[in-house]
Amino acid sequence: MTRDVGIDLTACWRPRVGMVTLALQLTSHLLDAGAHRYTLFCSRERPAGLEGVPCRVVLSPYRHELVNKLRWLPRVEAEAGLDAMFYPYWPCPPRRRRDAPPVAVEIHDLAFRVRPDEVPWQQRAYMGSLVPPALRRAARVLVPSEATRRDLLVHYPVPGLEERICVVPEGWSLGGVEPGRLPGTLRPGFLLAVGTIEPRKNYGRLLAAYRLLKARGVAPPLVVVGRPGWACGRTLADLRAEPGVHLLGHVDDATLRALYRAAAVLAFPSLYEGFGLPLLEAMAEGLPVVAGAAGSLPELAGGAAVLVEPTDVEAIADGLWRALCDSELRARLSTAGRARAAEFTWERAARATAAALDEVILGSCPAPALRRPMASDSDAPARRSDRPPAHVAGCVRPGAVPEPGPRAGSLRRPPSADHPPAGEARRGGGEDR
Repeated sequence: MTRDVGIDLTACWRPRVGMVTLALQLTSHLLDAGAHRYTLFCSRERPAGLEGVPCRVVLSPYRHELVNKLRWLPRVEAEAGLDAMFYPYWPCPPRRRRDAPPVAVEIHDLAFRVRPDEVPWQQRAYMGSLVPPALRRAARVLVPSEATRRDLLVHYPVPGLEERICVVPEGWSLGGVEPGRLPGTLRPGFLLAVGTIEPRKNYGRLLAAYRLLKARGVAPPLVVVGRPGWACGRTLADLRAEPGVHLLGHVDDATLRALYRAAAVLAFPSLYEGFGLPLLEAMAEGLPVVAGAAGSLPELAGGAAVLVEPTDVEAIADGLWRALCDSELRARLSTAGRARAAEFTWERAARATAAALDEVILGSCPAPALRRPMASDSDAPARRSDRPPAHVAGCVRPGAVPEPGPRAGSLRRPPSADHPPAGEARRGGGEDR
């Protein structure tokens, strides 16, 4: 049965990096599948790539994450006449109205808990305040890997959480992109590193390993693709000063695919990943990969990459040397990588996400942990709480019947209209970051 589902995309005006890619690709493929009627909640305008998609869109006048999360979204999600709400980027608001629809949230990774010294304090504080209430209230918690699932259960022993977690691996989306030209004077055969320049991506040790390779007489150029992130000053200066290193910053998808195709090896010795999209993109192109044996990367590689201890500079250098110089290993990794990457598609991710949303709508998930009423909930109508938990995770309860019709007092607008919520003018104005 087709129902009404909201998707929060208010954070997706940002440059397209991992979590933005996840949110937009999942949304695009959910819309293509057409299992439900979708309402997109966006900041000021539709995100790039979804401009012409025929669906209902509600525009926030705000850019600032806190304003949207604390003030705007709690109101509009409750007044949009939805059967379920999905938060694929950041978790749901920490305070939701009692008449808000049941919610599914995506937790991409737990870097802020697993590797706190490599995450800005602002992100630690923000995620630390959002994640606990989201895990208590969400009817479904989606994660991209078994590694993230394990991290959640270790760091958040929330009653009933294990039965509500659903592992939904991501896909790769460069297959439909025509490769562009290599930047500048680059020639095929270089080492490639892809990812924001920040402590967790381990560029400092990668650079040290690159110097060891040069000392051994193996010195292809090292090409780094990624924006400068936080706490990257010293590392960025060292990369810029090192002979043979090419810093490209952010590149478009056509250039990125050309780089994957022309590189000799992807160097991805990250200290922690919730998924690891560059690893998947490289394997899809048949590019041998040297990856850190940490977080989700061993799980994602599935034996199709050289895994190294990411804190050991010599181990990183040895892995790169093998991937560059061992022709039999290179051929095996290329074949195995393509086969492994073929298992991960956005179509499959969208089907699994839609199934999780169906379970949220039909009430087949175990009941979230109870909480005491909040002052902001006092004048809102109580939601139904008479649904028993499912005995088997991921299965629709036999005989489950969805609630009929929209909630009392809800207003449904035509699914093709872009419009601001009631009482909010669609306006520009200064940046409120």
